[in-house]
Formats: sequence, C-alpha cells, structure tokens
Amino acid sequence: MKKILVLCFILTFFSQSGQACDICGCRLGGIYFGILPGFNYHFVGLRYSHATFNASLKYNSEYNQDEFSEDTYQRYDLLGRYSIHAKLQISFMVPYLVNQMNGSHQNVRSTGLGDPMLLLYYTPFNTSDQVQKDWKHSLMIGGGLKFPLGEFKKEDQGELINRNFQLGSGSLDYLLSLNYTLRYKNLGLNVESSYKLNSRNNENYLFGNQMNTSGYLIYWFEKPQISFLPYLGAYYERAGMHQDGKIDQVNTGGSALFGSVGLQSFYNNLNINILYQHPIAQNFNVEEIAHIETGARFTVGMLYTFTFKKKKKTESH
Repeated sequence: MKKILVLCFILTFFSQSGQACDICGCRLGGIYFGILPGFNYHFVGLRYSHATFNASLKYNSEYNQDEFSEDTYQRYDLLGRYSIHAKLQISFMVPYLVNQMNGSHQNVRSTGLGDPMLLLYYTPFNTSDQVQKDWKHSLMIGGGLKFPLGEFKKEDQGELINRNFQLGSGSLDYLLSLNYTLRYKNLGLNVESSYKLNSRNNENYLFGNQMNTSGYLIYWFEKPQISFLPYLGAYYERAGMHQDGKIDQVNTGGSALFGSVGLQSFYNNLNINILYQHPIAQNFNVEEIAHIETGARFTVGMLYTFTFKKKKKTESH
C-alpha cells in the first residue's frame, strides 16, 4: 500500500471447526514513502489504504461444502519523519486497521491498532536541492523494527480466526528499506524497495519473510507555490511460506504485480498523494482446490511539513 500505503501477500489456510472459515485474503502491509519533501524538513501525516480479496475452496464433492470469503482491508496510517540533519532521519508508521470478512462460514469485523514501525534512514548523497544542475539524485538507506503491539489472538465463536485477518503478527520483525530518486530536468525515476525479516511469535508461528519493490516514472510540473508530480509505474510484492513450529504451511506465500498510476502535489507545507494500483499478474502458492484473487488497491494521503525555527542568541550586557 504504498508505500504509499504500505501492502503484503501472505496466504494462510487453517483447518478449523465447521463454523470457521478456512480461507482469507491478505492484509495490507509493507513500507512505502514515495517522493518525499526536502531532507531538512520534518513531516507528519495521515494515509488511507483500501484493498479487496476474493478467496474460495472448491471441493467438487457431495460430502464437503464449497467455501468462499470476500474480504476488505482498510488501513489508516499515522506517519511522520524527524530530520536529525540532512543525512539522518527517523521515520515512523502507526497503523489502525479495519478488516471485514464476509464468507460462507464466517462474518467477522476486526478493528484496532496494528503493529507500528520505526526506521532510521541514512542519506549518503542528495543533490535534489541544487537548482543549477540538470541531473539530480538522492539515496536513502534505512533499517528498523516492527513492534508486536497489534492483537494476534482474536477469536470468533471460540476459534482462532485466520492469521492474515489478525491485527498484528505477535512478533518483533526487522526492516530494511531503500529509496532512490533520479531526476533530469523535469523527468524523473523513483525506485523504492523494502524487506521484512520476520521472527517467531510466542505461539511458535512464523510468517514468511516479505519483499516489495516499486518503480515509477515521474514528471514535475512546478510553479512558484505549487507543484504537481504525476507518476506511472509498477509495484511488485512477494512473501515466503509460513511455518507453524517446524512445519511449512501449505497454501501460504505468493507474489503479485500491480500497474500503478498516481499524483502528488506540493502546496506550501502540504503534500497530497493519490495512488491507484491494478493487478496485472498473481501467483499464489495454492492447492488445486483453492483460489485467491486480489482486486485493485487505492491509497490517499496528506503530509504536513515543517521546521523548527532556531532561537536567536541574545547579546550579553
């Protein structure tokens, strides 16, 4: 989600009791910041992400009833950055999740705080503020943690609901992130990639590691007080298989490729970002009787940038 909103593809199927749904889509996740304001600025903002998934199990048997699940995942991120200096920034994301599952065997709504993320970014080079140059570029390299604060043992009718539908993973996870922007006059390229190395939670369950990458072509329309940045590109994400104890979980993990189109605008201290992603290819690790399909995604966000004014030194008398 991009990034923006940040979104993962981890597919899990559980053998639960007859009234519990065994199929579920994916939850929104990942790290996405996109084109950011100047590195000397702090910012704070809100971002909304929306995704839908359809899943089904077709047994083709008179003894087992087919199952389906239509899932909607909404995510509200409070995000921000504190610039220590031009080469070092601290970024955070605090998600609030609204997950809705409508299935043949289960209807569940789950809302609450998700797992927040904290990252430290280092900028080895940045020439984006050098107005006299036609060629400009910047690189951010980051690392951080995802903290297990979201609920991960939610039950429905006495049964644990699908792991992907939980608000958190219950594990402390490790994050790596890279954001590179290249610009020639008004034309540019932004590449962002992240990797999440997951650890086991206290139930000895391990979510597969996750990777996501985006690449966008950008054009700058700049005016004295306002700028528009339309962009077009692709987003790819992949997740490994889960493990329950030492046992690999079937029907988990997969990948998807999205075509993306978006628009950013900068006006004074405000930055507004709109992103639409349409699935192009999907490849999930599912058995013959199982099917999962993701729908389009939509993200909209707004940032407010600011600096702290330095106090003038008073003369001593």
